[in-house]
Amino acid sequence: MMYADRTNRALLTLLGTSLLAAGTAGVLAGTEVFGSHLAGRYLTDNPIARYVGDNSIWFWPVIALAGVIAAGLALRWLIAVLTPPARAGDIVIAGDRADGPTTLNAGTLADAVTTEIDSYRGIDASHAGVYGSPTDPRLAITVRTSSDADIAAVRHHIEDDALTHVRHVLNRPDLPVILDIAVGKRHTSRVS
Repeated sequence: MMYADRTNRALLTLLGTSLLAAGTAGVLAGTEVFGSHLAGRYLTDNPIARYVGDNSIWFWPVIALAGVIAAGLALRWLIAVLTPPARAGDIVIAGDRADGPTTLNAGTLADAVTTEIDSYRGIDASHAGVYGSPTDPRLAITVRTSSDADIAAVRHHIEDDALTHVRHVLNRPDLPVILDIAVGKRHTSRVS
């Protein structure tokens, strides 16, 4: 499962659109849409290509270095996107605990959240996962609704009930939550 977010999708869409535009412009130039003077020219017949040719001793090593850096950054991004966040073990419940820390198993919490959300009207299935560290947990919830469900009502029901219960139990009113709501089996909307 990929853990891509809006930024990744936006940047990849921008990159894809830019490459598509450049390719389309090249095809149009080659088919004389911009005039016959461009269709007959060589790709290297321009001032930039002449500059590169005149400075090839240092230019190509700099381009190779930039390519290695870009490949390293792309590999780092790919690893970050494809690697799921670490699951939390036992969650330390915040608050004044004079007799020692109180912990809650992350799987038990996820099961309780899933059971509660599954009981709501219009929910076909749900899944919850607790990620992060024991002292700084994060909750990710994926919900699939029936196609005729009122999405706004489902979202408010989850936020007002299930998330309020979780935040109260953990004594963390600012618990970060990612809520993915999928309608039926096709459309997915992300609510943060």
